[in-house]
Amino acid sequence: MRTIRLTRLAPAVALAAAALGLAACGDSSGGTSPDGRDTIKLAIGSPSWNAGYATLAVSEARGYFAKENLDVEVLLFPSGTQVAQQVISGKVDVGLMTPEPVAIGHTKGTDLTYFAQYWTRWIYSLKVPEGSGIASVADLEGKRVGVTAVASSGATFARTALKMQGLDSNSIKLVPIGAGAEQLNAIKSGKVDALALWDTQYQIVENKGVKLKPLPVPGTENLFGGGFAVKKGDLKDERDTMVRLGRAFAKGVVFSQADPEAAVHDLWKLHPETKGTAAEEQVLDEQVKVLKVRLDGMKVAPGEGDRWGEMDPAGVTATVKFATTAGLIDKEFPAADIFTNDLIAEINEFSYAEVRAAAKKTS
Repeated sequence: MRTIRLTRLAPAVALAAAALGLAACGDSSGGTSPDGRDTIKLAIGSPSWNAGYATLAVSEARGYFAKENLDVEVLLFPSGTQVAQQVISGKVDVGLMTPEPVAIGHTKGTDLTYFAQYWTRWIYSLKVPEGSGIASVADLEGKRVGVTAVASSGATFARTALKMQGLDSNSIKLVPIGAGAEQLNAIKSGKVDALALWDTQYQIVENKGVKLKPLPVPGTENLFGGGFAVKKGDLKDERDTMVRLGRAFAKGVVFSQADPEAAVHDLWKLHPETKGTAAEEQVLDEQVKVLKVRLDGMKVAPGEGDRWGEMDPAGVTATVKFATTAGLIDKEFPAADIFTNDLIAEINEFSYAEVRAAAKKTS
């Protein structure tokens, strides 16, 4: 039975909807599906579906959501900022987002908190085509920087990188290049001089033969990457639901680590357009590489323990400090204000070995 509906909002529509409070979507106030499962709306910040999110497909296809009595609807938005807006407004229950909108929102009283980690490290970075004369952040002044959307977290990071070096954050021209063929054409044609994207998106680009080199951004080492966030009041009221959501997702991560090829096939099953038109063997190889980039560091491989989603207080603290240094927020605040590990033990109450064994049976 299909328990997850994969929905994409076009960037322009999503931006307008965010401004209007997404009235058309209706309030996300809980409820049950026709077959009696608890319904959840989950927002993620991505311009399109890709193998980096194959773990979500696994959680549906393998029945992990259903086993937790959940009916999960996933909505895509162009940026983490817009994801945060949806959670704050109550239009979705949970948002998968990077730290910037949560930290900024905290200073404005939005009261979002993380209950499980998804990205184990800071995912945004700057890169340029191999052979480019751009060698440092300072060299970006006056240059064209490609981003998925001008309101994306990548765009925020690009401006922040300049600001941290004492440079004018408006001295670059942000060029929205979307995703897929549009993005590749912009890079290959020289429409942009540099890129401000994230881990899996870079892998997608490099899979197509585009060689890139990183631009170091001092101060971004060992930062918290982000994860699942809700309003604190909702976490208190819906604790059991969030535990079940986290557990179902964790199982999908463990399965994907054990058999990434099967995970990609699950994604194709739910979202066929992600398969593309190239030879299946080539597409599978490329998408497994993307998935492995996302799985790297999630600590679910054999011998790495069984604490998926646990956040490092030092990493969150460093991220709050980074946000302050970068000028994203006016002053630091206790890291514990925006995260809790209180649900992690319950989320991980399942047999990792059983999930891995089930993955091996698919090979």
